[in-house]
Amino acid sequence: MVRITRPLSIPGIVSFLAVMAILLGYLAATGGSLAFAQAPAAGETPKYGGIIRLAEREPPSLDPHLNISFNPQSIGSLIYNGLVRFPYGHEQKDPYDLTIMPDLAERWEYTDDKTVVFYLRKGVKFHNKPPVNGREVKAQDVKYSLERFAAKSGFRARFDDVDRIEVVDDYTVKIVTKNPFAPLLAQLATPSHNVIFPKEAEEKYGDFNKAEAAIGTGPFILERYERGVKLLFKRNPDYYIKGLPYVDGIEWQITPEDSARVALLRTGKIDFVGVSGLLTGELATPLLRTNPELQVFKYQALNWGMFYMRTDQPPFNDIRVRRALSLAINRAAWLEALDFNEGCFVTGPIPCALPEWRLDPKELDPAQAKYLEGFDREEARRLLAEAGHPKGFTTPMYHHPGYPAPWPSRYELAVDELSKVGINVELKPQEYGEYISTTYLGKFEKLAMGPITSFLEVDDYLYGVFYPGQPNNRSRVDDAELKPMLLAQRQELDPEKRKRIVHDIQRYVADKAYYVYIPGGLVYHVHQPHLKGFKPKIGQTMVHKVIAAWLDK
Repeated sequence: MVRITRPLSIPGIVSFLAVMAILLGYLAATGGSLAFAQAPAAGETPKYGGIIRLAEREPPSLDPHLNISFNPQSIGSLIYNGLVRFPYGHEQKDPYDLTIMPDLAERWEYTDDKTVVFYLRKGVKFHNKPPVNGREVKAQDVKYSLERFAAKSGFRARFDDVDRIEVVDDYTVKIVTKNPFAPLLAQLATPSHNVIFPKEAEEKYGDFNKAEAAIGTGPFILERYERGVKLLFKRNPDYYIKGLPYVDGIEWQITPEDSARVALLRTGKIDFVGVSGLLTGELATPLLRTNPELQVFKYQALNWGMFYMRTDQPPFNDIRVRRALSLAINRAAWLEALDFNEGCFVTGPIPCALPEWRLDPKELDPAQAKYLEGFDREEARRLLAEAGHPKGFTTPMYHHPGYPAPWPSRYELAVDELSKVGINVELKPQEYGEYISTTYLGKFEKLAMGPITSFLEVDDYLYGVFYPGQPNNRSRVDDAELKPMLLAQRQELDPEKRKRIVHDIQRYVADKAYYVYIPGGLVYHVHQPHLKGFKPKIGQTMVHKVIAAWLDK
């Protein structure tokens, strides 16, 4: 069997009905229109030149294989390319468009359900920096890069089903999987995990965690990194998509404090905050009062957060304790107090921004659903007493306090609400680098809380979060009945059959409380009015937002 594959949609993710459901939900919540605020006006012609400025924290690393933080992902998306990609902002239908498009591979074909052959573009060059010096990309680079990902990345679970990568010739590479592997193309498109590196850069510098070693084929070149101050990117004059990008460069001002980043935006010293221009309602609402000229688009992004706990340690190895924690959380009050009563009531295990895969809690048996979305302090106290904690217990809760508002308020609210059922929380704040390399990877004691990386493939929210041994299985879940279901959904190529398995998984885990999900508000995509073509998009895909952006000043 041979299937010739050109630009296509990830099976099941972006059906017309799903997109319309999201957009209609947005309209109902905001009273807005379908027109994007940043869509170019009729007759507008992009201008070349200028520097886009943003403010964000310092990245813990520049090597996207050696750190799972969203900042290396975002930086990597500017510098590197993959075999395939998602639509750039000027190409997409809407922020939820996850169509698979050619990137370094100009086309690909499935020769059977476990083999896909990629045909590379000819003449694509690495950045003109030593020791690579602008040489052409070859299939050998693809094999080296993908095998490095499979060996070193914190997200290497994405390649668990890859059997081997073969170089057919200089411009042809073959990926053979152990089983049919539904997530493969989406994982190859996700920036910046499966990006293509030049081997000689690692041989010279040891890894890609230096500005000198950050050599790719992407639209921007990392020119300078002043640690603690800024990163400077310049336009790649040899980028294979002719005419892009429009701007001369990007200046990433290292600004640790959330309030300081917003102040820079308010005073016009930067064009947007963070890597995506996203603000929560708590930050955006007062800003828009003082700066009504700012452009804004509000939508349901892939933002989600959770309590995660060591289910292999007491007391959280007891399902009654986990259920009690979930019942202690008044989600309706959280959404009203922290998110202007707009957004997603239950954010997991599948985020609300992936509605085609997400099972609505209303479709669950009410006896199960109460442990996913219910609020009952009396029942929580009864469960704790039944589990041997009639007077409650004390637990540490690890977290990173520097996440944007309303996260600091969420931590405080968690302490208050859990105390009312007898769970006394001792906050354990961690510096970002420490948090992301330990707690975020499940290396903590008892309890933790925080936001979770936005993934673009449903497998990451299931296999990656619940399967034993996966780095994102922060709760150390090891469920014999769940494991075969997790494997089955990633091996099912038929979208409808896969969807049924995904829904069955959500039914199964609903009352297990392996993770306790908290509400997530809508996000505000905010930027200066002179920044044109800067489009919102779900996921940590910075390049997709800025590659066709331009400055009208």
